[in-house]
Amino acid sequence: MIKKLISLHHWLGTFFFVLFTVWFLSGFVMMYKGFPSLSSKDKVQMNEALQLNEDKLVSPKIVFSDVTEASISECKINAFNGKVLYHLTLEDGKKYTRFANGATFEMTRQNALTHAKELTGIKVPGTVEVLKEVDQWIPRPKFMKHLPVYKVVFNDDAHTWVHLSSETGEALNVTTRNDRFWAWLGAIPHWIYFRDIRIYSTFWSNLICWLSALGLIMTLTGIVTGIVRYKKKPKAKFRRFKNRWYNIHYYTGLFFGLFVCTWIFSGFMSMTPFNWTSDTSLSPNELARWQGSTFTLNDFEENTINTWVDSTSVGAVKEIRFTKFDGRVLSQKDNGSTISVSDLDGVSFALTRENIMEKIESFNTASTIKSAKVLYAYDNYYYDRKKRKVLPVVKCVEGNTAYYVDPVTAKVLLKSDATNRTERWLYHGLHSLDFSFLTNNRPLWDIVMILLLLGGTAVCVTACGLGIKFMRRKAKKYKKKIINR
Repeated sequence: MIKKLISLHHWLGTFFFVLFTVWFLSGFVMMYKGFPSLSSKDKVQMNEALQLNEDKLVSPKIVFSDVTEASISECKINAFNGKVLYHLTLEDGKKYTRFANGATFEMTRQNALTHAKELTGIKVPGTVEVLKEVDQWIPRPKFMKHLPVYKVVFNDDAHTWVHLSSETGEALNVTTRNDRFWAWLGAIPHWIYFRDIRIYSTFWSNLICWLSALGLIMTLTGIVTGIVRYKKKPKAKFRRFKNRWYNIHYYTGLFFGLFVCTWIFSGFMSMTPFNWTSDTSLSPNELARWQGSTFTLNDFEENTINTWVDSTSVGAVKEIRFTKFDGRVLSQKDNGSTISVSDLDGVSFALTRENIMEKIESFNTASTIKSAKVLYAYDNYYYDRKKRKVLPVVKCVEGNTAYYVDPVTAKVLLKSDATNRTERWLYHGLHSLDFSFLTNNRPLWDIVMILLLLGGTAVCVTACGLGIKFMRRKAKKYKKKIINR
């Protein structure tokens, strides 16, 4: 049995030694540089300013007058080259983008270049490419609906590239030469984030799962055989094998094997195999109860909108978003750093803890609120190492589920149940040592991570030497077998 485990470990190690060496080396880069992407907040901060004292706002119901009554997923207003642009997304995924006068939005090379300069503040010349397919910097299927994508390449010192949606005019990604360089050394090999693989989400996900699962078997067989061989008397101190590569691999595996095992397992968990975790957003039934009624264009009554326009047309904002809570349509004016919220009648909106508790209790009449408190600091499940997530938030615990609500915008930011909390520790906890006693005490986290990654790299590098020797040995045996026939 042990011989079979050793043979399996040798074969899997030979097959995986290059991949795992790349994974560990790219892990050093991933500590500090991820794949370049734009968050929702980044996009808002980049937006042009809407000069509300100069621009006339009209009701979304008028702008999208031909859109049949349907449930709204998102409705917002921003600017495109100085003009007010309305965006409507329905629950079925259909998107509409129009100017305030109802004219359909259309992207051209010239307005793409002008808009990219407005978003980035770059004044140097640039060229525009029209992409018929997604490229390496927007490789996910969700970007395909924005095709054709207008890629603006600037001749600035940072070699900035801006990808713009032809559907909405919004930036899909902004990258510099430095971002792209580190992505090729870090996120792309680490996540196998190559465009021709990543665009096929199911295939990519299955590939990661299978590679991680086989890698886990490889590591477990190595740990078992290593423990068995540890019982044997060494030939000399720290020398159990004549082969130098084998000896170093054995001892580094003995010391760092458990970390390599948990690291591979947590990587497997990052893909949430078998869909074992729950959704972290509200279910359709919960959302309906939270909103109070279906959010449609009929909620934008003309007289109410006129009142809202009169009270809103002061100052400059980056984006205006409309949401619904407890039967009331709310207007969120976001200037990139702060958000002010009011009803469409212009009255300032204030959400109390009691309002939140009442709504969440309506989700499930069989359970009651266990606790409700305001968090002024992150906890173990609602947190952000880059400190970008909203604070304070109201945390309500109903049964076994915790809801984190932004009291300013009345948005449920996170829904976390037992499966989500378990996944948080099995993935983030084990994979990047995301424990508060480490991450809150840097550079302690950096030192521990670097030491463990060095150990894992040593295991993989020595496996390279053994893998090459193993392949040569098998090739010689095969060649000898052919000659003797």
